[in-house]
Amino acid sequence: MEKVIHRVSTLLILFTIGVSNSIWLLGISHPLIDPFFSDFAYWLGGLMIVVILLNIKKLTRGDWVFLGLALADSIMNIFTADYRNAATLDMSIIPAVIFLFVLACRLVPFDKVDKSLMLAINVIILLLMLFRLFKHLINAGLIGNFFTLDNSLIQIWINVNVIGAVIMFSSILSVLMIRSLELKGGKIWQSLLYLLGLVGTWGCQSRTSFLVLAAFIFLDLVLPKQFLEKHRFWLWGFPLLFLLAPFVTWFIAKSPSMNLFTDRENIWHAFFQQWLPSKRAIFTGQKPFLYGPHLFSTHNSYLYLLCNFGVIGYVFLSSGLSYTILKLRNKMATLSHEQISCLIAFFLALAYGFMEDSLMVIQWVPIMFCFLGLAVAPATKKVQ
Repeated sequence: MEKVIHRVSTLLILFTIGVSNSIWLLGISHPLIDPFFSDFAYWLGGLMIVVILLNIKKLTRGDWVFLGLALADSIMNIFTADYRNAATLDMSIIPAVIFLFVLACRLVPFDKVDKSLMLAINVIILLLMLFRLFKHLINAGLIGNFFTLDNSLIQIWINVNVIGAVIMFSSILSVLMIRSLELKGGKIWQSLLYLLGLVGTWGCQSRTSFLVLAAFIFLDLVLPKQFLEKHRFWLWGFPLLFLLAPFVTWFIAKSPSMNLFTDRENIWHAFFQQWLPSKRAIFTGQKPFLYGPHLFSTHNSYLYLLCNFGVIGYVFLSSGLSYTILKLRNKMATLSHEQISCLIAFFLALAYGFMEDSLMVIQWVPIMFCFLGLAVAPATKKVQ
């Protein structure tokens, strides 16, 4: 029975990752995607509750505390929904659903079968995304501009930054699964996937995705994992990032000379001008922020979280994630090289959040937070 519960649980998690990738592969206006796109928070939250209930015996006292906090945070967000112009329930439960997803992943460590399925899902998504991208470039006569990176692409079937992010994350996840499975010729396959990822992120002119992927390749190869395995002080970097992110963004927005983030500084500056004067907005959030004639959002996951859920929502989510990560400092638990690689990937996903809202967009959650889920899950044991 335990084996059946384990398999059902992991298949539900893998299903959400596959669906999340498929949304961006097909496009949000596709007939297969449109019916449930706006209800994704309910689907994801409901499936993760099922996984947690199936594995309820594994919950620790700390898990129960944060489940209670998640419920309290959601109730508070519902009561402030009118003020925040959150017309639908899903805009009140996003922080709680994120925590439910990470908790579900932690309760159900992946075995070789699960990792093989994860590898297959991400390789298929990567190849299909690359095929669709380069088919468009060739048909539109843009393939000759491949090396220019002139930012002429804005929208294909979906925003090019979305395309770049899918290519980046699927290539990283594929490499992590190959390494974990210890496949024959693994280094060759890893190099090929890295190359495809770099070519794809460059080809769709997504600078951020290209740089984040390049950073992961470099850090994953260079950082001394044996040292990081024994000395885990670096795990404090995650709560430190959560703590400093709003202040760093504010400093950048206020700087008149800084222009490293392709004019996002102006968006962030406008957000702080709107958000800071209202004490109620600071604590519990405000109506969705829109900027300029194109109605841009915050283009920053940390500001998006502050905008929609305030400091209270920010503290809930960041403290829950930090607690989950810092539990890995327990010297009695081993920390494998694969877990360290997953944590590096998640840290870079958090860095990616400085440029995009993706961390807080519910349809992205299974893709971006599965790195953390894989990292905090205990070593797999043979299920009876």
